[in-house]
Amino acid sequence: MNLQALFDGLFSGAIYGLVALTLTITYQPTRIMNFAQGETFVLGAAVGFEIIGVRKWPWPVGLAIMLVIAVIMGLIMERMVILPVQLSGSRFAWIIATLAAALIFQSIFSLRYVGDTLSFPPFIDKTFSVGSARISAQQIIAIIVSLSIIAIYDQFLRRTIHGRAMRATAHNSDTAIILGVPTKRLVVGAFVGSAVLGALAGFLWCPENGINPATGLSFTISGFTAAVIGGVGSPRGALFGGLIVGLLNSIAGAIFGGIASGIAVFVALGLILVLKPAGLFGKPIEGH
Repeated sequence: MNLQALFDGLFSGAIYGLVALTLTITYQPTRIMNFAQGETFVLGAAVGFEIIGVRKWPWPVGLAIMLVIAVIMGLIMERMVILPVQLSGSRFAWIIATLAAALIFQSIFSLRYVGDTLSFPPFIDKTFSVGSARISAQQIIAIIVSLSIIAIYDQFLRRTIHGRAMRATAHNSDTAIILGVPTKRLVVGAFVGSAVLGALAGFLWCPENGINPATGLSFTISGFTAAVIGGVGSPRGALFGGLIVGLLNSIAGAIFGGIASGIAVFVALGLILVLKPAGLFGKPIEGH
């Protein structure tokens, strides 16, 4: 096996897993798959580019500013998605609302960074050699941070009162409201939390690979594919789905070329859905 492809696949898989987790966080209390989630990824890259790449401010300052702006974006996105859904009364209004939000943010980023590739220096500019392969300190940090966040959120859902409230809302929001669960605050918190983690994913990815400001939807698709493979609504599923997508992309691309990487991922997606329609870790849940 190509060891370089394995390292690259672990890095991209950890990031895809984190993006899949952000989709899971908003899906649980709303039953909405936020197709604008990839724009938070671009936000993290854009803030890092401006603060660290252009202004040359230190990483901690860039990270702090990114987190504040991501919170604001999460609040705006919640209003852009949830309010139209509530006003329309349609079960499918969320599709148009999330796609509209994605196009609006994509247009803003594209106008500001037309022709630019967003990139900035890594947190630690060091590379390690393992045989003929190389792995950077930035990749190692991204893998550790992503896997740690997913593990912490999994335990949060299982062991805390707020986590149980989230699971109750996901199971049946009407019953949760009757039992006194503050579902509206949970929804706002979910959008803010997912925006922060999505921006963090872009912040960790960008120093290693750089991104085009108009590619937010492609990261949404990768995260969505990972979430479906692992089981929508499952943090553990987000982790394993992300690793499967990342490793298949990297290894198939190294062996057969770039086109084969996408084919391998969707073949795996089809096989898993045939064998386990709810995904590897997903459980069928009744709708609202």
